[in-house]
Amino acid sequence: MKIKKLCFALIFISTFSISLAHGTSLQEAKSAIEAKDYKKAYEIYQALAQDGDAKAQYNLGLMYASGDGVKYDANQAASWYRKSADQGYREAQYALAVMIFNKELEPLDYTQAIKWYQAAAAQGHIKSQENLGMLFYRGDAIEQDINSSIYWFQLAANQNSSEAQQYLAYIYSNGAVKEDLVKAGMWMTLSAENPDTRHLNKRKNLLKFLTSKMTPEQITQARELAKKCIAQQFKDCQAL
Repeated sequence: MKIKKLCFALIFISTFSISLAHGTSLQEAKSAIEAKDYKKAYEIYQALAQDGDAKAQYNLGLMYASGDGVKYDANQAASWYRKSADQGYREAQYALAVMIFNKELEPLDYTQAIKWYQAAAAQGHIKSQENLGMLFYRGDAIEQDINSSIYWFQLAANQNSSEAQQYLAYIYSNGAVKEDLVKAGMWMTLSAENPDTRHLNKRKNLLKFLTSKMTPEQITQARELAKKCIAQQFKDCQAL
């Protein structure tokens, strides 16, 4: 029994030490990137990636995709992204989908790209959720499905994505579903008042345009719903 306990303790210490070393090495590589010492970063990432570290595999793919310290090589980038994605690393799953939709890889397998988006989105990756929402809304690379579009935008909006909130407002105000100006007003209010400063003026102007089509009562209702949504930390706002 004592021998078993000792063996377990040694395995735990060894595993913890390896994990700590990997963490330190990843931080060293990140620091090297920030210092533009790409050679050092590449050597660290390559060693860890070959050892199966998913984050290092993703970062190595990123170096090939951006051409930092190595020659740009889409196939090498995709190869390392795929190794990482197969281990469930959501950033790599998203990156693979983006490469396919950007036509950086052949063949252009949009079905596979959507699967990668879905895998990342299921892990809470906001941009993947937003992109799926847009794909289902447009219906070009995949059959149009407004309910699925709303579902994915809703998940991103639950994480306070100003972009997803804006898209939901658009869907409820443009006739894609039964018009609901109060719900559209709620989402557009949340988007316009979102702390995300990107395209803030555009979102505020869109709110002004939307409220110009609403009655004072509808505007008041929309603002009240927005307050409730914030109070419940953006969860289940669709049901308000």
